Amino acid sequence: MESITDDHEMLQSELQTRLGVRVAIADPAAIGCPDVVVAAIDSEDGSAITSFDSTRANVALAISDRQVAYWSTNRSLAYSSIRHARTIVDLHSLRFQYQSVQSQCDQLADEADALAAQVVNDFEELSLIRTLASAMELPSNGTDINELCARTLVPLCNGLGAVSIAAVFLGEDGETLRPVWWSGERLTSDESLAKVVAQHREEAALQPVVRNKHNEFNHEFHVDELNEYVVVQCRSEGRLHGWLVACNRVAECVETVAWAQLGFTTVQASLLETATNQLAAQLHNGRLLRQKEELFTDVVRALVNAVEARDPYTCGHSERVAQFARCLARSIGETTAGCERIYLTGLLHDVGKIAIPDGVLQKPGKLDDDERAIIETHTDAGWRILHELEALRDVLPGVLYHHEKYNGKGYPDGLVGENIPLDGRILAVCDAFDAMTSDRPYRDGMSTEKAVAILREGAGDYWDPNLIDAFCDHIADIDEIRISHRPRRQAKRPSPIDGKPAAYESGVATFS
Repeated sequence: MESITDDHEMLQSELQTRLGVRVAIADPAAIGCPDVVVAAIDSEDGSAITSFDSTRANVALAISDRQVAYWSTNRSLAYSSIRHARTIVDLHSLRFQYQSVQSQCDQLADEADALAAQVVNDFEELSLIRTLASAMELPSNGTDINELCARTLVPLCNGLGAVSIAAVFLGEDGETLRPVWWSGERLTSDESLAKVVAQHREEAALQPVVRNKHNEFNHEFHVDELNEYVVVQCRSEGRLHGWLVACNRVAECVETVAWAQLGFTTVQASLLETATNQLAAQLHNGRLLRQKEELFTDVVRALVNAVEARDPYTCGHSERVAQFARCLARSIGETTAGCERIYLTGLLHDVGKIAIPDGVLQKPGKLDDDERAIIETHTDAGWRILHELEALRDVLPGVLYHHEKYNGKGYPDGLVGENIPLDGRILAVCDAFDAMTSDRPYRDGMSTEKAVAILREGAGDYWDPNLIDAFCDHIADIDEIRISHRPRRQAKRPSPIDGKPAAYESGVATFS
């Protein structure tokens, strides 16, 4: 045994030299076979050594999992022993490989399940964002902020799994808060919600604010019935519109994992922030649209003022005709957009009178044939003034044809019956009624009854009989418009003060 022991020591030393680790050799008796000694090492090296003497063979094989098998046997049996050992080693290796592959498969299966859950979650979020984007499509006539909230925050509330979402908006002054809008159950008072916004206003300017078990951990700042919430700032293009506050997580929507039991997470906060950014952009676009519409209306009124400045005796005529026309259009079933188009046409129907000479336009008495011919050019002049303005293309038929007669004896083109555009036929009735009932320098306006009688008498000759019937059926509404109408007062330019424009501040003149 001494020679074998010496061989063991030599092999142990050799393994340590080649593999760079210390090798512990087991006692042969411990494994029930005095001819086999096993040595195990911890190394990634795949070295193996076989040593022979005259009668004995010392063998060391590298096993997978960083182990070495070592044994001593008769030389005659060394090779068969090595093959047998290698088979065992291969089986051992396969077992570990199978376990490794199985472990990898289990890990990949877990990752696949997690990815599938994430894909489903992302798909639901994208579907919600797409739904919100569709709901936020800007209509041609703008939208009321309450209507916009109703279309967007209700589905968003369901997508977040919140009991309710509160919208807190700033007024036009950028300071005062508007009444709070709730998507569902009103969980607290407006005053308490204002406290929440004030508490987190600065932090929400940087990132969404998430608070869970608020009343349990914050005794100094207690909000009734509001234990979980997310506060997100609603801002676009440098303008602060307000805040959205998701209130209390629905119990059924809380995930089963332990860390999600707290309520809202960064997932819901991120989704709320994305939706809020969309809402902010929509509010900004709505504001721009309103500004555009206001500017458009102001330009139209400026044109009307230009006409009335030329002919002060017709001051308020265009506004009254426009209101009569809108009322008549509504009575015959025109759409809201159609009624607004006809109203705008009524405002502009006489814009061509800008081109009429003062001597004709302001003549107090009856016009002769030549002067009447000049007056009749105002419909063509109005068309020329407006036709290059794309936004006013829809008013051109009414502007051009409001003096056509149903029997074809009107101007400018002598159109007959329903060949005359509807806007032109409506304005013809309303224009005639206002002309008959308005005072002129050379005569007083006639009574409503007399004007109605003339309209009925001219039905089918001068005016569309169906429109005359509708007009007379709603004469009470028409006459109320006429009686209550007050012409706009002309603005007066403020005089300079001490040689400077009025309200002169910081080098900028402001006029009121």
